[in-house]
Amino acid sequence: MNKKQKNRKLVSQNQRNRIINRRYLSTIRTLAKLIKAQDLLQKNEKEENEKNTIIAKKQKLVNAFYSIVDKAVKKNVIHKNTAARKKSKLSK
Repeated sequence: MNKKQKNRKLVSQNQRNRIINRRYLSTIRTLAKLIKAQDLLQKNEKEENEKNTIIAKKQKLVNAFYSIVDKAVKKNVIHKNTAARKKSKLSK
């Protein structure tokens, strides 16, 4: 493989990895916003049955958020301290 072919291959790998990394970051941001929206719904809801439904949905979102953040750390998309900060901020 000559130098041009290696360079072309590296460029295509970088493009592919960039898309994957951005998908992780975008998903993290989106899930964080959804969880905050569930918090607002929970605070405004007066009926107990609806509150329980909202809490269950929120718990699923939190679990998905933690999973995505941990995977992003594992794949070196974000730093472990950044992940810990995001998790901590969300749990408050």
